[in-house]
Amino acid sequence: MQVFWILLSCLLYATMSLLVKLASAEFSVVEIVFFRAFPGALLLFAYARMRGYPLVSEHWRIHMLRNGVGIVSMGLAYYSVGKLALATATTLEYSAPIFMMLYLVTMARHRPGVVDVLALAGGFGGILLLLRPSLQQDQLVPFLAGLGSGALAAVAMLQIRRMGMLGEPTWRMMLMFALAASLVSAIALPFTPHAQYTPRGIALLLGVGVTGMTAQFAMTQAYRQGQPTLIAILQYSTVVFSAFYGFFFWGDRPGLMAMLGLVLIVGSGVATALAMRRGVP
Repeated sequence: MQVFWILLSCLLYATMSLLVKLASAEFSVVEIVFFRAFPGALLLFAYARMRGYPLVSEHWRIHMLRNGVGIVSMGLAYYSVGKLALATATTLEYSAPIFMMLYLVTMARHRPGVVDVLALAGGFGGILLLLRPSLQQDQLVPFLAGLGSGALAAVAMLQIRRMGMLGEPTWRMMLMFALAASLVSAIALPFTPHAQYTPRGIALLLGVGVTGMTAQFAMTQAYRQGQPTLIAILQYSTVVFSAFYGFFFWGDRPGLMAMLGLVLIVGSGVATALAMRRGVP
């Protein structure tokens, strides 16, 4: 059953990225972020009130850091998805475990093993391979945005791990992030050029919110059933689903070197995640 929840979550995340790419042709990143976060904020807030859970956390400083970098990471990711091939943008988002290991080695003084070094070398080698053959000159900024999204997502993941060790419940971490993303994007909306809200456009935006929220639920169900190592491996099926969507909708066909880059990044991410599951602090 756990495999079902993992694969469902990955399919939904890939579908969300597909909808983000389609919506980005009509809407700004700010609008997409708002519609991604707001439905989840409403539902999680209602859930917390129905259960009588306290909304205020004593770890608010960590929440602020996690929410700040998470919102910027989400914005960069959506910008990258709108400009790059779907599989390329998704792979850059999933470079986060590689950056997390880099942070632990350079900042937390974690002593790297052979697997760690090979994973880091393979991951960044894959990034270089992906950069050189698959991008046009005007795609450098979106590529760097996607890479920045992965780097910031790693910071957010470290804060989530920290709050988890402090006993902070998952629902509150999700709620605080959804509320923060909704608030920040709502404040920015008046200063953002607006497109026409056609029925198709509204359906795309609502689809982003629904698929993102449902994907989070499915992944939470997977984590509840244990075996986090299995999750670490299978979550990279999101890249496969995204590659299929990219080929079906836009005819994206990465060349041999770009394909090697994708494989190196995914393989290095899996190796890094496995190493961290074995006890990396």
